[in-house]
Amino acid sequence: MTVTRHTFYRLSVMRRGFSLTELAAALAIVVIVIAITLPSLSSLLDRLAVERAATQVTTALAVARNAAVMTATHARLILAADSLRIDRWDGAAWATVRRWPGPEQGGVAAVVSNPVVEFGPLGIGWGAGNTRVVLTRGSQSATITTSRLGRIKRW
Repeated sequence: MTVTRHTFYRLSVMRRGFSLTELAAALAIVVIVIAITLPSLSSLLDRLAVERAATQVTTALAVARNAAVMTATHARLILAADSLRIDRWDGAAWATVRRWPGPEQGGVAAVVSNPVVEFGPLGIGWGAGNTRVVLTRGSQSATITTSRLGRIKRW
């Protein structure tokens, strides 16, 4: 039997696709790569969640302080695991200005030494002393402190 050029071309074109062995080998390689990178991916997701929660808390503190200074009245931030709420004193009662979801939404645990941070008309802390917020998820953590002078520091 003589194989002509045309017959050889037809035989080689007919085999399209992959064998079951080739697919199993490729799948095994993908599974090994995922198993190697998964622990570092988990750590990365924890770090990103803690960073986002820390940014939300520091922003809420800065907005509360700014609200007190701009309106020349008292403003407070109520820190809870499920929400961050800014209230402004309108002369007779506290009125809610702004509300955000808390760190719990991102799976971040929050431990707060003083859940109510109040700022006076000059932006200086009012009432209780320094406040410390510790945010944790997995092995990642961030600490935020506010001083009596209204300074916000992130560790």
